[in-house]
Amino acid sequence: MEDCKFSNWKRCPHELFYIAAVASLVFQLLHLRYDLLLHFDKDLGLFSYTARSLVDALLMLLPYWLLPSKWRTGYVGIAVFLFSFWGLSQLWYYRTYEDLMPFSSFLLFDNVSPLLLDGIKASMRLRDVLFVMPPILLFSLYRLFLMDRIRKVPVVSRQRITYLAGILSFTLFIHATNAYSFYRREHDRTAKHFLSRYVNAINSISYFDFNGFVPFCINSFVSTIIEKQSLDAKEKAEIELFLRKYMPEYTDDRYAVKERKNLILIVVESLNSWLINFEIEGMEVTPHLNQLCREDSSIVALHVQPQVKNGRSSDAHFMYNTGLLPINNGAVAVRFGEAGYPSLAKALKGYEAFSMVCDNAKYWNQNIAFSSYGFTRLYDCHSVKGSSGNLNDHTLFKEAASRIEGTGSPFYAQLITLNMHYPYDKLEVPPTDISKSKLYTPNIRNFLETAHYCDNAIGEFIKVLKETGIYEKSLIAIISDHNEIDKNQIENREKSSPEDKEIAMIVLNGSRKLDYVHPVEQIDIYPTLLDLMGANDYLWKGLGHSIFRKDSITLFPSEEKRSYVSDLMITKGYFKLK
Repeated sequence: MEDCKFSNWKRCPHELFYIAAVASLVFQLLHLRYDLLLHFDKDLGLFSYTARSLVDALLMLLPYWLLPSKWRTGYVGIAVFLFSFWGLSQLWYYRTYEDLMPFSSFLLFDNVSPLLLDGIKASMRLRDVLFVMPPILLFSLYRLFLMDRIRKVPVVSRQRITYLAGILSFTLFIHATNAYSFYRREHDRTAKHFLSRYVNAINSISYFDFNGFVPFCINSFVSTIIEKQSLDAKEKAEIELFLRKYMPEYTDDRYAVKERKNLILIVVESLNSWLINFEIEGMEVTPHLNQLCREDSSIVALHVQPQVKNGRSSDAHFMYNTGLLPINNGAVAVRFGEAGYPSLAKALKGYEAFSMVCDNAKYWNQNIAFSSYGFTRLYDCHSVKGSSGNLNDHTLFKEAASRIEGTGSPFYAQLITLNMHYPYDKLEVPPTDISKSKLYTPNIRNFLETAHYCDNAIGEFIKVLKETGIYEKSLIAIISDHNEIDKNQIENREKSSPEDKEIAMIVLNGSRKLDYVHPVEQIDIYPTLLDLMGANDYLWKGLGHSIFRKDSITLFPSEEKRSYVSDLMITKGYFKLK
């Protein structure tokens, strides 16, 4: 290496190309720190992150010194291209969902739709061009100066061994330091052993933030392999112990409606609870929902904390129907949609259960997953004559009213809206006076318009149900799937709190009038509906707690433990053994 000086770079084209490729990846990783990770973790240190990024780049390009000469530059090209694709995808995904997209989601080709493409387009920023500039400069350098020299100059075996040993030693040093610093700081709290940093994480982005890209890839791969294993005796015993300790066993129906009623579950896209009673220049955004909240037998909970993960809306459908938490890696409806889950539809014995969605039933594997939840019929955009593309909310409710009228009682109907779905860069519904306001950004005004449009559709649907006599015979639950535009954005605050993300649950024709002011989790919806429907003879009460009984419960599991058990039950086929 004594000849590899800058003035003699022609003698060391491999080293120069490798260093340039490493620099390209490091710059891209630093871009992710600035444009993504600092939004999640404002305390992310530049020095420690740069050190981990350097290790990531060295490891990603390590095969350069192992492969035959004819494959080396090709490998670098593939590695840099794939990482650039992954990084851009994460930038666009995070701006909407505030987490990293799991690797399994890159294979969801059935989910590609005009709505998804519009969402990607709306997430793009001009500065994203900077993310792809390092690879462009790298391969310009290669083509103009290094290509011929790399073909002519060999790499001797001794050099390869030296480089490999140096890279692996540096990797071990950085990650050992990384692990020790965390263990020393957290051993009295969360770090039970030296490698705790590498085996525990709240979500995908926290793992990447903590440990870097290569450990994130390894962890994702190992987690997927572990998930494919069967449930062993120890894990089954662990689940059974958890259920005996924490899952309630009551069978009384003291909170149920007096008569056997139909159940209509309306899952509203992106309904943050701050929208209820919200006004813009004296105009109510959701006048119909506001009025429904004031009904004599309405049950209103506006402090529901969203718990969806990578599956987003499909995770909400899963929680409301099964009482389980979504998995930590990927979308449960897609990866484990075929399991025979205990569910609300199965608890409602003798009920005819059907669901209606606005999009294609193949998206998010709805056609398979909803069947496993106990729905015997599923209607989508192709079920409506003359439909070309997704249904709007008014069409959804018009079709639902017609099908409900022709359905015998009792029934369970799940209706899933779509108009409030991100993005909001274009107004896709008829404008009202909201659009004339100068308050807020155009995107927020468009969001308010879609909320107003959905509210109007719900109001007309309720009116039709009353006219046909179905309203009085039905329990109607209007529940959001997840948050989207949080309250801090409305109040022009940069930092969000859990309260800013709260979503709404409004139940009509309940057993009593109740304004529930305490915090609720999405996982609590399932047992609450069991309570209201008088279905507590069904043994599976889920992993949450009914809002009618929550205040009297004194023993709660940790969120980490509950999530772990739910993940274990889903990914290792617990319900297949029942």
